[in-house]
Amino acid sequence: MLFQAEVQVRYADAGDKLPELVKGEWRASEVMLEARQLVGIWRKADANGVILVWDMPDHDTLNARLRAMPLYPYFGEVRATPLIPHPNFPQFAKPATAHEKPVAGQPYQGTPLYWIDLTVDYARIGDAAQTLVPAEWREEEAMLERRQLVGIWRKATARGVFMLAALPDADAVNAQIRAMPLYPYFSSVQVTPLIAHPNFPQFARPATTHEKP
Repeated sequence: MLFQAEVQVRYADAGDKLPELVKGEWRASEVMLEARQLVGIWRKADANGVILVWDMPDHDTLNARLRAMPLYPYFGEVRATPLIPHPNFPQFAKPATAHEKPVAGQPYQGTPLYWIDLTVDYARIGDAAQTLVPAEWREEEAMLERRQLVGIWRKATARGVFMLAALPDADAVNAQIRAMPLYPYFSSVQVTPLIAHPNFPQFARPATTHEKP
């Protein structure tokens, strides 16, 4: 099962233990990558925690994994959302197969990242869905061709999608959201600026190919 988890971390409370705990956190994530459980991980740009996508057998395993993380005693709010692969972009549901560690002294310098939480009122769309949903997918394919699409997943609740986009600034994010064919039916939009995770920069790179189902 896929899960998106948004974790707030009280880094300041860890005090002098923080450097060692962070290294432990990275090692735990590397173990998850080797076990093909890590789909993606990113830092919040406000230095308030992380957003990640995991592939776990069930909710109990997810709960146990969160509790086993070295920084768990300093977790604030944790929100987990079950996901399903996007029907037009199944590649984003696949766990990573390799760890592209960063080059020492060369931080990731790519385009800014934005985690976009879109809630869609599908019930209001009615018969127009037959036209609007394929148009939505074509717009997302255009984002991929422009190297703006880093990931996209459907919420298992059938209430919308999570999209990870590489866009130059907040104005570009606003314009992209308004350009989506389903925009008139968005009931909620939440945008969280992200940065590349310092130990997993590969998850910040936009996709280069479209692995259609």
